[in-house]
Amino acid sequence: MASVYVVLLIVWLILGRLMNLTLSGFSPELIVEIPPYRIPSLRAWMAKLWFRIKDFFLEATPLVLGGIFLVNILDMAGILERIGRALTPFFHKVLGLPPSTAVPVVMGMFRKDIAMGLLIPLNLTAHQMLVAVIVLSMTFPCIATFVVMWKELGALRMLEASALMICSAVAAGALLNLFPAAL
Repeated sequence: MASVYVVLLIVWLILGRLMNLTLSGFSPELIVEIPPYRIPSLRAWMAKLWFRIKDFFLEATPLVLGGIFLVNILDMAGILERIGRALTPFFHKVLGLPPSTAVPVVMGMFRKDIAMGLLIPLNLTAHQMLVAVIVLSMTFPCIATFVVMWKELGALRMLEASALMICSAVAAGALLNLFPAAL
């Protein structure tokens, strides 16, 4: 577990530094006066809680259910299995993972909770599990994240972010595969 945290910390520090050097942007200084803390009234607290719960159920629930539905359709149609078989040589040669990990990792792009659970019965070595967990940890949590990014950033920026995420996850997994003794 500690190795996962250490590797992720190192990767995020390196990625953050690289992005800071390569991406343009302006970060203005932000000085905000903090008002005194007050205990909110029960009525205000309940109203805010209701708005947040209502927004979650109206916006997030359909996305989550849609993601679950999509994964189940892809799984029942055998599409995830075909994608996994097509990616098997890549997973074996680049990431050092057995062919059986291709489907859980591909499924992890849609539903992270399922992917982690599917890795357990594969009896991976500690190093293989580390590589798989790092690759899965560096990808978006679920398909709902893609949809929200699409809504907020547009299709092109969402695809750019997805490509950056997948490339960095694969690069981290490949480097871990190249240097297993370092961990």
